[in-house]
Amino acid sequence: MGLVMSEINTLFTKENVEKIVVPDIVKDDLLSIIEEKLKRAGFYYRIAYRVKAVDSMVNKLIYKDYQSSGSENEDKKMQDLIGIRIMLYYVDDVAICRNLLDTLFASPGTWETTETNEYEFRAMKVNGIFKLPAYLSKTIVNPVLSDYVDDTFEVQVRTNSFEGWHEIEHDLRYKGSAFGIGSEGLARKMNSILATFELCDDSIVGLLEDLGHQHYKAKHWDNMIRCHYRLKFDSEILHPYIIELFDSDTELAKKFYKAKREGAIKELWMDTSGKGIELTVNNIVRIVNQIGPNDPRLNEVFDRIDKEKAQENEVGNRRRKFEPFKKLGIYKVFQADTKLDLSNLPMEDVFRKSSNYIYSWVKSRFNEVFTDIPDNTSSYCDSTPGYSVLVEYNNDEMYFREKTTHLDSKIATRLWISEAVIKKEGENLVFSVSNEYAEPTDRYRDNENVLFSRPNFYGEIADNVGICDVERLKQNIKNVESQEDFMGLKALIESEDRKFPVVVFIADDEKWIEKFDADYFAYLVGYYAHVKRITTRQFKEEFAKQYSLDMAQFEDSITVFYPGQSPETSYKSHILDTTFEVIKVEKRKYWNENGCRAYRRQLVSNIRENNILR
Repeated sequence: MGLVMSEINTLFTKENVEKIVVPDIVKDDLLSIIEEKLKRAGFYYRIAYRVKAVDSMVNKLIYKDYQSSGSENEDKKMQDLIGIRIMLYYVDDVAICRNLLDTLFASPGTWETTETNEYEFRAMKVNGIFKLPAYLSKTIVNPVLSDYVDDTFEVQVRTNSFEGWHEIEHDLRYKGSAFGIGSEGLARKMNSILATFELCDDSIVGLLEDLGHQHYKAKHWDNMIRCHYRLKFDSEILHPYIIELFDSDTELAKKFYKAKREGAIKELWMDTSGKGIELTVNNIVRIVNQIGPNDPRLNEVFDRIDKEKAQENEVGNRRRKFEPFKKLGIYKVFQADTKLDLSNLPMEDVFRKSSNYIYSWVKSRFNEVFTDIPDNTSSYCDSTPGYSVLVEYNNDEMYFREKTTHLDSKIATRLWISEAVIKKEGENLVFSVSNEYAEPTDRYRDNENVLFSRPNFYGEIADNVGICDVERLKQNIKNVESQEDFMGLKALIESEDRKFPVVVFIADDEKWIEKFDADYFAYLVGYYAHVKRITTRQFKEEFAKQYSLDMAQFEDSITVFYPGQSPETSYKSHILDTTFEVIKVEKRKYWNENGCRAYRRQLVSNIRENNILR
């Protein structure tokens, strides 16, 4: 029975649907993320993108009656606001592509496939629902219907031959009833046409496999590989060294004809190198050999090939197109308000040494732009298009300030701004650093992969002089193993003068902490976070009680104390279950980490974001 008008959710209107805005960045980045992998893997494919039409969306919301109490969709939302369709040329690529798509996003897809049997033919359906990358879902505007539309997108995987009929069948059978009662004969004829498409898909694969076998028997190894693996190879021919080896051992060659395609395609897909693996018949032989049989003769052949092959020089930078001037937004990428360590040197020496590090950084970066910069630390001021330098230096009053601007060497529309101040305040030398950039506001993307950059002189001063945030910052873990250590940790955590977070590790299980690589974590954040590990049972329990940790899980945990905020604790179960989306915005690269490494990336990202936003 159809819905009575009074039962229809009053929010399901055309006006409310029209308020949903999916910006172009969703299309651009989703297609880029998926196509980059499809190309790497060598698939023959086409791809299409759509945002669900307004009328279609209204009809679906009403028909499905999402979130309606007592209905079958009571706990569901619409999941296909955004759709991606991948059309593959070979039928056996459908299952391979589906499996590989499950590795691409934060979690595997939820798939719906056509149930097949021996008596019925119909268009094959392979549809998956995936969570949108978080940084993209944030860009979608949905002011009214967010409770009814999920932050997901649908991926449909088809063969090229079935593609057109999916569209027709969907409209005639799902949206309408053209093949209903009285049309059984024509429906059967339609099914026979679909059966022909299925037969054609299978026949093409079978024909190419037979052709590959024919080339195997004729010792045409290059064509054998191309027919069997059916990837979008470039024109490079099989290397004579490989041909010679296959000619001498046809049983070895047969292993490459018999090898499953999926293994090689997965290696290509999972590669995360900058340019990807070149799609050549030689590289496929190399990859399959590494998977197995790992023949030592082939390994020797590739060693010879690698030694003889000269590396190609990269093509020079492409000429940039002119763009009109745009208003610049300013975005902070690092800040620090600290003190310099005076425990090892007199204050005067600490001031001069630290000032010299900053001045040397300024001079090394700008001496070709401003050729009259003095060799030794002194006041200086000049500017030229794209660059400026201001240095104020007063040794007697112990005051030093630098403020510089320079163009980004790779991104033409970006301008960097660095400022650092050292000044005497009572018995202390205060050290403040700010690093930010300016660029057109329409280029900026607020996402989890926040751009973060501290100037080099900050690390040099931290290494050679010492930077204090209540206590000295170091790029290693400090163990808490005595009463004095524990009291010092509590004082650090509770200090109102602390500007940087404190990260406290407790780990009875060494396996997860080893995978997390706490030493590398401390190296990454040690100059803008305090990294501690409690190693003594007594102090582990005292710490857990003091800061309200779960007494059943505290023995394997990480607690972070951001200044002015409540502590945030993660336990081993959560750490091992973490996923993290790695997003390289400028290069449009995307992949996922899982487990301890993912949590480490997430924690580093959180600490950096906190540094920028505080």
